[in-house]
Amino acid sequence: MRLLAMAAAHIVMFALFGIQGSRASQIVLSDPLTAWPLNFGPQSANVMLRDGAVHIVESGDAASWVTISGFNFADMDASVTITSQTASGNAAGLIFWATAPQDFFEFAIYDSIGSFGVTRRLPAGGGSWQILVPATKSAAVKSGIGAANTARIVTKGNAAALFINGQPVGNLDVQAPSGGGTVGIEGEGQAGQSADYVFSNLVVSQ
Repeated sequence: MRLLAMAAAHIVMFALFGIQGSRASQIVLSDPLTAWPLNFGPQSANVMLRDGAVHIVESGDAASWVTISGFNFADMDASVTITSQTASGNAAGLIFWATAPQDFFEFAIYDSIGSFGVTRRLPAGGGSWQILVPATKSAAVKSGIGAANTARIVTKGNAAALFINGQPVGNLDVQAPSGGGTVGIEGEGQAGQSADYVFSNLVVSQ
C-alpha cells in the first residue's frame, strides 16, 4: 500500500549512520503480548489474539493498527519484535508518538524486500500516509516466513535513532508532538497478497 506511494515521499533530515544507544534503565511498559492487552481495546477481525500471540492479519491492500491507551511518552526507548507468517506481506511496524487513532508516526519494516521506512499517519481528509523516510534497504532486515525483526526507536526531543535487530540503521530529525505520545503496532498487506504478522515483547523504557 505505502510502497506504491514512495515516489511522492517527503523526506526529512535522515542519516544512515546513527548514535549507538543503550537501553534506558527504567522500564515503564513491558508486555510479551502472549495475552490480549486491555490497553489495546477490543479485538477485531484483523487485530486479535490467536494461539497465544497478538496477530495483525490483512488479506488485501489495507492496514490495521492499535495503540496502547493510558500511556504518554516523550523521550523514550521503545521496541517490539515482529515475525512474518507469510512470504509476501507488505509491512509491519512500531507506532510511536501517537496522539490520536489517526495521528501517529511509524517505524516500519518491509520484510519482503529487506527494507525499512518511517511514515506519519495524518488525520486530515479521512486519514493519509506521509512518507518521511522511503523504503531503505538494510542488511539488518531478515526476510522470509518466520523471520523475526526487532524494531527499536530511541527518541530525544525531535531526534529519533532507529535500530533493527540491534543494529543502528539511521537517525531521524522531525518535529515531535508536544508532550510526545503513546506507542502501538501496525501491519498491512497489498493487493493479491495476504499478510500475517505476529508481535511480541513490546517494551518502553525512559
